[in-house]
Amino acid sequence: MTKRLSVYFFSLLITLSVVGEPFKLQTLKVGTTTYTNVTILGANTTDLYFSHSLGFANVKLKYVSADLQKRYDYDPKAAERAERIQIENDILYQSALANAAAAQPAKLSANKKPSLGSETGLADPISEGSLLGKPGPNLEVDKWISEKPALEGKYVLISFWAPWSVPCRQWITEFNALQKKYSDKLVVVGVSAGSESEIADLSDPRIEYASAIDAKAKLSAATGVTSIPFVLFRDPKGIVLYQGHPGALTDKKLQAILSKPAE
Repeated sequence: MTKRLSVYFFSLLITLSVVGEPFKLQTLKVGTTTYTNVTILGANTTDLYFSHSLGFANVKLKYVSADLQKRYDYDPKAAERAERIQIENDILYQSALANAAAAQPAKLSANKKPSLGSETGLADPISEGSLLGKPGPNLEVDKWISEKPALEGKYVLISFWAPWSVPCRQWITEFNALQKKYSDKLVVVGVSAGSESEIADLSDPRIEYASAIDAKAKLSAATGVTSIPFVLFRDPKGIVLYQGHPGALTDKKLQAILSKPAE
């Protein structure tokens, strides 16, 4: 997974409208976050791309210093137009994923024991590499933004997201509602590789569940995250019941699972 992300990142750099020669900065301050050992790799109309001491990152050009904006010919109006197009395309794509996930039928076989999908109403493993029906990765993150949640004896819904993603932000309200409604049985955890300042600046909607930073994307790699929004849902024993787009986790299905007596 890490290799695939690296290939994707560097293929993305090829498409940057402004690349030039990479140059180094001892530090790069964006909001309340300070990156160290920074190598600026390039920029496009909206974003600045760089490596730093903890990995790779990108930030909106509108948030960096005037000197960097000038170096990369930042045009606020052009950036606004580009972001609007990106948002529209992202919403269309994520809506298609959500509809496909919600409509996915459970696989049943008369010659085999009941499948995981038939028990949960969600999905069955589609490959040997799937985590469904297996113990999920430990919830190890680089930093907790909120208080570290108590997970023992509870179902856990891990949401992998990014502050810049409109579809991800749209799911925050839904996850807030789920955490409030099922607080006695469910713990919702938001995990992002974004900067703490970007997450802290997000106020509409505000996250009302546990939140953490996975700066090196170790947890997302162990989970098999290929696009966001992406969730991993596991039972109190740590067994993965679902992984994929959150569109399949309807309130009706969650209620049926969470209402089952504890084993």
